[in-house]
Formats: sequence, C-alpha cells, structure tokens
Amino acid sequence: MRVLFCLGLFLLLAGCRSAVGMAGAPDECKFNRLFSWNVPKNEEDFERCSQAGVTDIVVHNQRQYDLALKYGMTPYWRCFIPAGPHPQVMTSEEEKHFAYINGQDIDKKAPDRMKEIHRRRRELKHRYGGEQEAPLDTLNNTRIPCFASDTDLSLSRQKLNDLLKDVPPDNKGMFLDFFGYMNHRGCYCEGCIARYKHYLKEHNLEDSSKNKDEFYTQQLLDYYEGIIGYIKSKHPDFKIVAHFYPDFRPDHLYGNRTKVDFCGQTVAWYFKWPSPKIKQYTKYVTEHAKDYYPFAEGVPFVGLNTDASSSLGFKTPEELEQELKVILAAGGRTLMVCDGRCIIEPGYFEVFRKYCGK
Repeated sequence: MRVLFCLGLFLLLAGCRSAVGMAGAPDECKFNRLFSWNVPKNEEDFERCSQAGVTDIVVHNQRQYDLALKYGMTPYWRCFIPAGPHPQVMTSEEEKHFAYINGQDIDKKAPDRMKEIHRRRRELKHRYGGEQEAPLDTLNNTRIPCFASDTDLSLSRQKLNDLLKDVPPDNKGMFLDFFGYMNHRGCYCEGCIARYKHYLKEHNLEDSSKNKDEFYTQQLLDYYEGIIGYIKSKHPDFKIVAHFYPDFRPDHLYGNRTKVDFCGQTVAWYFKWPSPKIKQYTKYVTEHAKDYYPFAEGVPFVGLNTDASSSLGFKTPEELEQELKVILAAGGRTLMVCDGRCIIEPGYFEVFRKYCGK
C-alpha cells in the first residue's frame, strides 16, 4: 500500500516538481500555450516571441503569417470586429463622459492634449473597457457599430468575406474582438429599443433592469453564434479565438455560453487586481469552460501595459510574475496576453520565458 501511495503522489506532482512559490504555484509549473494579441514589428521580434513561449498569434498579412510559422507559432488569419449600419447609441450622460475622457473639446494640435486626456481618465477612474471601478465608464476612442442592427448579418458577412478572401490554405483560424457595448450594458438606438419592446411583449415581461440585461445578453450571444456559424460554413476546420471585450457589466464571464473554441476571459486586467479575484476568475474560466460546449477551452486573459506614463494600468515585471503564479496555482495552463508586444520587452521577456518558454 505504501508503494502505491508513493506512486500516486509521484504522478500527481510530476508536472510540478519543485517547492511551492509564494503564490501557491510550484516553481516549475508552466503554461503550455500562450496566445498573443498584436503583431511583432520585425523578424527579430517574432523570434523573441517564440523564445518567450508564444504559441498562437494573430497576423494580418502573408509575411507575418510566414514568420509565425518559421518560428514555430500557430498563426490566425486576421481579427474580425463587429460590423453594423451605425455606431451604438448611449445615454446623454454616457455620451458626455465619452467626449470628456477622449478630449473631444481639446484642439487636436494642442501640445499637451494627450497629457490632459490621461489626467481626465485617471480622474474618472477610467478602465479602458475593463470592469468598471466608477459608477459610470465608457470606452476610449472606439465607436463600436450596432451589430444587432446588421440585418441578416449582411455587413458582417461582407466584412468577413473581405478578410478571408486571401486566407492561406493551411490557416488554423481567426481572432474575434470588440463584441460588446461601449457603455458596458447595451445600445439604445431606435432598432435596439424596438427589438427590446418586442422581446418584452413576446415573453409577457415588464420593463426592468433584469429583463433588459437578459435581452442585451441574448443579443451578444446571437451575434457570436451568427458570426462563428458563418466563418465555419466557409472554413469548417477553423478554430475561433476570442477575447470577451469590452466587459459586459451584467455578466463579466459570459464567454463560455458562446461557441468559441478558445475562450479568452479576463482574469487580470491592465490595472492591478487583488490575488483572490485573479484566483476566483481563473478557476471559473478554466473549470466552467465546457459547461455549454464540450469542445471549448477557457483561456485566462491578462492585460499588460509597460508604459508607466499612461493612464492605462501599469505593472512591473515582478507584479506580472506574481499574477502568473496566482493563475498557475488556480489551475490555469493556457494564457492570453494583450498587448502582445509587451511580452518581449526587457524584464517582462524574462518572466514569460520562465513561465511559458520551452
């Protein structure tokens, strides 16, 4: 019995053989897959990405595609973002917020324009599309189209056809991004309001925050299903990689309800989150990935900015390492990172090579 017990203990620890680090993850535990958003600038950077452990990467042209293959990475042909006939509509208060944090009142030639914009974003605790810290927040610089108003997905299909017209024959899939709402809740254009009223009448429901949240959730899910279905009707073997962004306030981790193959959900945003939250989110993303679709894989997403002068959250290499240890300790073995170019910066490169490199 003692021999059997020792054998079982050995097998349990085989993948993580050394002492436990300060975050609870054994020091030798590593990620086995690293998805990178954004493309390296040159061949040297492609090589460094590979050394850092990047396994999967979005590309936008044939040269990038070839370089990814050369350095052992799986390239995904381009990134699709929503298409629609007009921008999403927000409340007047949300529009004022959007204009303020994006400096629409500041002369574009003013020398200190970006400095003032960063000051405003810090003042209002703007979170760049991540989970809100202030009661009101909107996206920075981005007008997302009203994808729900894209009748029969005609504009989205046209856009996808343009993206896929010169896809390499052995391509593995496509990235998806910006499937969400500028105000983190919904779009209030005439079309969306009319559809919401029809939804209430059809289901004999009253107008309430709960029913409104459920309606806008379903619009998101329907759009994902339509886009993924169209892509796979053209390329059945494609794998779909998505980051669920911007954050949807009624349900931060709804991504596992979509038919995405690699479901990137945020477990650590650009702004530093407490370790218990990172652990909680990682466990949910990994343990509940297959609740709806057995083929899906949950991928913990980490936001990373290395420019301390920006109003976007900043992390030191040491803080990044601590987050990676927490994710590993919580069971994460795949990882998704944006901005991907930060992966190869001095100090950060060494951390990724330690936890993701071969």
